[in-house]
Amino acid sequence: MAVSPPRKDLSATPPIETIRGDHDSLFMVMSGLGSKPASGRLLRGLSPFLDEQGAKQVVLLAERQRREPWRGTDDIVRYQELVHWDRTTLIYRGTCIKADPVGRDELIQAFQRDPLSLVDWAARRAGAAVVSSAEPLRLVPCIVEKPWGREVWFTGIEARGVSLVCSAAGCTELPYALGMFPVPLLGEEERPPTLLKRLEPHPVPGLGDLYLEVHREKWEAYIVQAVDEAAWPDGTGQLLAGLKPAAIEQCRANHGEGWREALLAELGRAIADYERVRAEIDPLLDGLLRAEQLDPALPGDVDTATRLRAALPQALQAREAGGRAAVEALLHRVDMPVGTVAVLPPGTLHSLRHGVNVVEFQTPTYERLVALSSQKVLTQDHWDTAEALALMDTEPYRLPDLTVQSDEDGCRVDQVVTFPQFIVRRWRIEAERQFETATPGGDQYHLIHVLSGDGNLVLPDGTAHGLKAGDALLLGAALGPYRVDAAAGGALTCVVASPRQDGAAR
Repeated sequence: MAVSPPRKDLSATPPIETIRGDHDSLFMVMSGLGSKPASGRLLRGLSPFLDEQGAKQVVLLAERQRREPWRGTDDIVRYQELVHWDRTTLIYRGTCIKADPVGRDELIQAFQRDPLSLVDWAARRAGAAVVSSAEPLRLVPCIVEKPWGREVWFTGIEARGVSLVCSAAGCTELPYALGMFPVPLLGEEERPPTLLKRLEPHPVPGLGDLYLEVHREKWEAYIVQAVDEAAWPDGTGQLLAGLKPAAIEQCRANHGEGWREALLAELGRAIADYERVRAEIDPLLDGLLRAEQLDPALPGDVDTATRLRAALPQALQAREAGGRAAVEALLHRVDMPVGTVAVLPPGTLHSLRHGVNVVEFQTPTYERLVALSSQKVLTQDHWDTAEALALMDTEPYRLPDLTVQSDEDGCRVDQVVTFPQFIVRRWRIEAERQFETATPGGDQYHLIHVLSGDGNLVLPDGTAHGLKAGDALLLGAALGPYRVDAAAGGALTCVVASPRQDGAAR
């Protein structure tokens, strides 16, 4: 049955259609919307009207259209959001339907049958995820191929990759899953989540070494997850970071206060020599790829790349190896066994080396200055060596000292990263032990990645969500208390990122 029109002094646009249902429920339709304001904000803005109607359970059908800035096109995408707001518990549940819209009449009929299960019904109908502010969002990554290996993105929202949120009903692209009611998930300012990804470089020297680069603004943290024993037989990988301390001391002895300028000039000359070698190699490799009908503008597989590099003239291979070694002789080699944490603030010249797999947390920005690459850079046709060296920090690089926050009852918490924008903690929960914690509200979501072990994430109502190595979950800021249980087989180790709580700039 239709209800009376809403008051004119509401802070949200009145719905064009409203229908009552059982359980003091109300179904509302709003059409012609863009991507904002979010459905959660619209429902909050309609609170006076909902109070008048005595609605305790509200379902909003928002018919929207938007451009997708992460696609890099001006195409208009039309989609539906179906959001259920339980006004007694303040819990939001929703689903987003893009490909195959569900007709209003069909939705209304399903609402009249059972208003409290409409979101679940629609999600199953569309093969989309059910998203809840009171449950973890299970993140499913996208794979971004690179010349040096691949990146596995769990919170990607950009042209290079968009991650998914998945539930038993189906999957939804992350920006749409977060866009329905971002405030209880990410906070009032709706900032994009910290970028969580894995870096999985090839185990081949040179081919699997990441770009030597510097960032102007981006903050990064690496946690070593695995080291390829074929590349590093002793199990200790490496990171190139900053200038070699012995080279600094030698240059300081030779040049006194002018050592920085002298050492950076020497490094710049070594990189320029290596760049001339690459200028010979890369066109030859492009030609070999084209001869095999492969596109030089796309990352290739490691076996093909290794085989084609071996086909280059021996003298050119020797010059490449020698030129790369001359550069690396001036850089600090940081030992990176499994479990090592490296923090990389802006200005840190760095390159993760081949065969060292890491979990990375970083600010969700894309910018870099490439000082050197031992493969062809596919995203730009030049190196940024001069600017990178001018920006780089010349202080010797040091791994951080970890702070033990607590260690009791078989549960240890280390604070491993403290950046202006976010912090990262590591939890180690011994077999069959439990760790109780909570998201504290505001914008303090928890972004969890399981490094090793098995267990469960348990909500206050007893609902358990399984955890295993490689899983990633986003727990909304409004979720509140939860518990992590380690299984009987061994310890459960997780890394957890959350925004800073001290009001620092983000």
